[in-house]
Amino acid sequence: KKATKFGFEKIKLRRIYACVFPFNKASMKVLKKNGYKLEGVLRKEIKKGNKLLDNYLFAKVK
Repeated sequence: KKATKFGFEKIKLRRIYACVFPFNKASMKVLKKNGYKLEGVLRKEIKKGNKLLDNYLFAKVK
């Protein structure tokens, strides 16, 4: 919450992004609680071992 406030008020950002793995439910809950919206899924974006993992893109717009 403090990082978002800092970004909007001090740095004058208009949009802040956050990427989360689909299995990280706790982080998604925190983002949603702080007003972030799911904007899309970056399919097979991250390689971990032999697997390609999706990445959820959240954003908050001022």
